[in-house]
Amino acid sequence: MQKYTLNQILRTLDKLFKKDILTTKQFKNIKWENLDEIDKNLTPIEKSLIMDFKNAVLRKQIIEFLAGKETEKESE
Repeated sequence: MQKYTLNQILRTLDKLFKKDILTTKQFKNIKWENLDEIDKNLTPIEKSLIMDFKNAVLRKQIIEFLAGKETEKESE
């Protein structure tokens, strides 16, 4: 996982919030191929951040994500 700055995280999440992505359920349903439909101006780094954040939400490791810590991959 790439390490993001808190400023990058906040800016990217703010973009999603402005597009009415406001719940855990909505975050869980985000797919890479749908990111352009959400906001066509998302940069590749923002897209990666969103997907990494989604994975942190799914694993309930949000604090670790925000702190820039590596998180264990979910066992399959």
